[in-house]
Amino acid sequence: MSTPWIAHLVNEMRRSLWLARRYWVETLLGLGFMLSLFGGLLLAVLKASGQSLDQGGADGLIVGFAVWLFASSATHGICKDIQEETEQRTLEQLSLAPLPLRSLLGLRCALSLMSSLLLTALTLALIVWLTEGRVQFSVEVLAMALAGAPALVGVSFALAGAMLMVKRGELLMVASYPVVMGLVALPAYPLNAWALLPYALSAATARATTTGAHADWITWGIVALNSLVYLALGSALFQLLLARARKMGVLGHF
Repeated sequence: MSTPWIAHLVNEMRRSLWLARRYWVETLLGLGFMLSLFGGLLLAVLKASGQSLDQGGADGLIVGFAVWLFASSATHGICKDIQEETEQRTLEQLSLAPLPLRSLLGLRCALSLMSSLLLTALTLALIVWLTEGRVQFSVEVLAMALAGAPALVGVSFALAGAMLMVKRGELLMVASYPVVMGLVALPAYPLNAWALLPYALSAATARATTTGAHADWITWGIVALNSLVYLALGSALFQLLLARARKMGVLGHF
């Protein structure tokens, strides 16, 4: 790894730790809000179905929530960085860094995914306890969720590129939340046409793994190919829209 990459990696790790320490209250409030939202949804589903948590009827919903948390982080990491840098009027300065803007945002996203993966592991461990062992937690679950994440990073690049071109681009982020929920909930495993969509097969396989299923090498290969294709398309679209925004003189405008 070259010196600029190492320097930026160290700087981004320092930045992440500083932000976590500086805004720890906001982080805890955000996490509490997500858990409260999930708790309300879970209670509504249990009440509507007439089942209890002990019967296992909501196990799939609980696991899907954990997978969605990780997927949401992958989808909105780069978009959030673009939004914050635009609001703080620092996006143009960030573009002058030794690393290209696309590489720098990808580095930030990778660090964010590592922390999200840890949070997902803790969430799944809590789920195992809540379901009294009915849901199984293994490294394969996290590996499958992580293997499909680059596809959503590609989606995040595409959305971030669109946010460079339009005002009030945060509306795109809001609109993408139910889309990510839909991708996580799709029955793409065993293999079917839904697997062509980004992350759908990865999420479905991760959910199936918690019930004792094991993905074969074909499934792993398709997940990897899906991730590479959508990451390449999304990053290429971001670079194209970034060049367009610079040419139009709207980079960093809101």
